[in-house]
Parts: sequence; C-alpha cells; structure tokens
Amino acid sequence: MLVDSDALAVRAMKKQNPPPLPHWPEGPVKSRDKPALVGGFPWAETALNAQPLDSNQPLVRTQPQRIPSILSPLPETVVEDPFSWPALKLRFQAIVRSSPAWTVSLAVHILLLLILTLFVVHQQKPERLRLDMAFSLTPGEPAIEEGVQIIPTEEPSDMTEVVETELPPVAEPIAAPPTVAVVEESGVTAAAAPAIAIGSALNGREVGQKKALLGAFGGGEATEVSVAMALQWLAKQQQPDGLWNLQGPYENGGSQENRLAATAMALLAFQGAGNTTTTGAHRTVVARGWKSLLAKQEREGNFIAGSIPLHHSLYSHAQATIALCEIYGMSQDESFAQPALQSLAFALAAQGPNGAWRYEPGKDGDMSVTGWFLMALKTAQMAGMKVPQSSFDAVERFLDSVALDKGSRYGYRRDNANRPPGPTTTAISAEGLLCREYLGWAQNDPRLLEGVELLMAEKPFDYENDKDVYAWYYITQVTHHLQGSAWDRWNAQLREVLPSKQVMNGREKGSWDPSLDKWGPHGGRLFVTCMCTFMLEVYYRHMPIYAAP
Repeated sequence: MLVDSDALAVRAMKKQNPPPLPHWPEGPVKSRDKPALVGGFPWAETALNAQPLDSNQPLVRTQPQRIPSILSPLPETVVEDPFSWPALKLRFQAIVRSSPAWTVSLAVHILLLLILTLFVVHQQKPERLRLDMAFSLTPGEPAIEEGVQIIPTEEPSDMTEVVETELPPVAEPIAAPPTVAVVEESGVTAAAAPAIAIGSALNGREVGQKKALLGAFGGGEATEVSVAMALQWLAKQQQPDGLWNLQGPYENGGSQENRLAATAMALLAFQGAGNTTTTGAHRTVVARGWKSLLAKQEREGNFIAGSIPLHHSLYSHAQATIALCEIYGMSQDESFAQPALQSLAFALAAQGPNGAWRYEPGKDGDMSVTGWFLMALKTAQMAGMKVPQSSFDAVERFLDSVALDKGSRYGYRRDNANRPPGPTTTAISAEGLLCREYLGWAQNDPRLLEGVELLMAEKPFDYENDKDVYAWYYITQVTHHLQGSAWDRWNAQLREVLPSKQVMNGREKGSWDPSLDKWGPHGGRLFVTCMCTFMLEVYYRHMPIYAAP
C-alpha cells in the first residue's frame, strides 16, 4: 500500500497543535451575544460557558452545571441594588432560561387571560316591564303597586289631554255587549223591564236566525269562518281548572294576569255565537267555564279568581256580570238566577256619588269603567231583572257632566266644575255615545250623528298604521245600532280587514296578533282576539236598538 509521506506529516502536526475550539469571551455574557434560547434546555448555560477541550485529556462525562436560581448572587455591579432594573432583568432571564418551553407558553397565555379580564363589556339587561293591561296612567302619578309605571305615548287624537286626577285616566277593554232574557227572583229582581227595542236582543244568536241576520246586516261566510276559528283557538286556551289566563300559555300574553277578566271575555265570545252550557258546538267549554267561575263568587256577589291589580277589580266585575246575565237570559237556567242577582246587587252598590263607577266601590267614577257597568245593567235588564231607574238616571247625569261639543264627544272624567272634562279620546267618546243610545237618544239625534262621523274620521279601520281594536269595538257597536250610511261604510272595512288579518296557521291559528295594537301589550293576544271576535259577532249578538222588535 502506497503512503503519501507529505500527508502523514500534516496529520502529525494537527495532532500536536489542534485548532482552538470556539468559545465565548470571558466575563458576563451579554444576552445579545448568546443564541436565542427562549425557555431553553437546562444544559444550555453549561454549553455556552464550557471551557475549550484538551485533546490530550480523555473525555469524561460530568454533571452539567445548573443555571443559578433567582436567589443566586448577581454580578457585583448590581448586588448593591437588588431591586434595580438590571438586577430584576437578570433574575427574569435566569428564570426564563431555566424553565421548559411549555412553562413560558403557559405563563404568556395566563398573562393574556388576566389582561382580558380587565376589559368589561357592559351589556344592559332588558327589564321585564310590568304594564297596566287596561289603563293609561297620568304622567306624574305614583304607581299603585310596585313595578314600572308606564306612561302612554301621547297622540294627536287619542290620549293627549291631561287633567289633574288622583288616579290614572282612561282605561281599557275586556268584555262585550248586553243581551236579553227572562228571569224571576226575589229581592232585587222583578219581571222584565222595558229597555228600548231590545226585548229580543239575544234571539239573533239562535242557530235559525244567524244566517238571516248575517245577510240583513252585512255579514257573511267569511266573517262566520273567522268567528269559528277564533272560538277554536279560545277553546284550546282553557286551562285545566276551567278558567282562562291573560298572560298565556299562548304567545304575546298580557303584561299582567287577570283570570277573572280573561274568563269573562272568553265566555262572552262563546255566548255571542250562541253557545250556552247545553247548546252549541262549544257547550262543554262554556259549562266548564261557568262551573269554575261561579265557584269563585263571594257572598257579596263579587268574584275572587286569583290576585289582580286594584285598577282591574271593578272592570272585571262588570265583565263577569255582563257574561252572567247573558247566560241566564240565553238559557233561562235557574241555577244562574241567584248568582246573577248577587252580581247585579254588587254592581248597583258600587255606583259612586257622581253616578259613575271607577276602581273602588262607592267612589266617584269615570267614563271608562262606567261604560262597562251600564252594559252590565242593561244586560241584566234584558235578562228580565229589574234595575232601578235611579241608577240609569244617575249615569245620564254623569254623561252630561263629561260631555263636550253639546254631547257629540266625551271626556274621561271631570274633577273641577270650572274646567272641561278630559282627556278626550276616540274610545271614550264612542263609549259615551253607546251609553246615550242605550239610555234613549233618538236615532236621528244631531249630536249622535255628528259624534259618529267624528269617530270614524278619527279612528278609521287602518289595521297597518293605527291599530286600536278597543276603539273599533265601541265604534262597531255604535254604528251597528245606528245603521244607515254610517254602518254601511264602517262594516265595509270591518268584514274585509279583520278576517284577512287573522292568524291562519301555526300554533296561534284563529287568533289575532296583538303587535302594534294600542292596547295589545297590555291585554295581550287573548284580549285582542276577543275584541275582534266580538266585532265579527255584531251582526247577531244584539239586534240594533232602533230596529223594530
């Protein structure tokens, strides 16, 4: 084997004088001179500070030198001030270098989370408002019960006038018109009393008469289908105990619960279509409802069907009285005689000194509550019960006290004889004119004719832009009794609009959506549905007051 002598010589020289290994300069090593070892390995410092190897010494595995802890002595330049920035920086560097990579990542993420916790996003929690189902509260008036006081939005032609009253002005709906019947009883009762041309007011609800009256007064198949769907929806809402609720379980319930009012409205809707406890497609529903409601009647004649707002108490009693006198007059069932008399007696005793009713028995009343009670008294009269004429006379005096424009419009109440009554709204004026019709104003009375024209101009049947089923409920009754051109014009809209706006599918099929209605948020879906049903039953619910018997 041939050997290159020159190459052997070079190898020998390299063994004797090996090239120096790279090493870091003596003294503290600056961080910028070191490799980037964020969270590096424990032996990194040892490798950086290692001395050059002696090629003549055997390799011996030694224990690597650990990085000094945070408590280890610092260079003399910073020992004098251990809390100076250089000292703290060196300690931090020592910690970073001595820790595994995952610990640094964990520390960074924890730091980010702590920073994020300092940022607070303020989100306003929506309040659950408690609204008054049927009353417009006067600005500045203290709330009668705990909760949020709601002040209605002022509108040009509705709740705009404000008067000084000790309680809220203007209230709402929740019932239906009167009826006729025959009944006997001792005490406050007597034989049938005259009541304008309403001796046969309930006869139109009978199966054999509906079709003829629908044709005569402008109803038809569309209105009857709509009523049938509404009653189906109401039947599904009856609770296991036989009563109804204002707050659900359907969608868009009322802001406050009032089971007495809800039950009275539902029963009035069924009875308006001719259902009693023994006749009609919904007789079972009606029977269950009355069995439960009569169980809630007190000895004094009032009803206690759960807790209700103080403002609603007499409103609800008036509605229950209307329904009770109706079922008595329609069925002539003697089991309803005594409850009807007791309910009527309570109503008469609650009439205030000014001839009206309000929120508490025996106190001066207002137009809103009085309208319901006059309908209750007239319904009792239709059912054959004797009602003192003095009660009707007192109501008429009250109407005179709140009349405006010679009686074509009406205010809510009058607190000061030197000031006009108010506020004046379409619904309140319609209620006042309906009372005048029942109390004997002539069909051609100029005040009545002028008032009706004002009502239709102020509150047209504009379902999209000015929805107000409560006001329409009263206008429908006033114009139906009046008949003529006013009724034809009003009914042309009524029979077309209401059926077209009824919910036609889904869980709430047969009801009307309370959204955007003036009083929809207060009374809820059941209230709005009952009001619409009452209007579509108007063709046969009562014969027009001025029609021949």
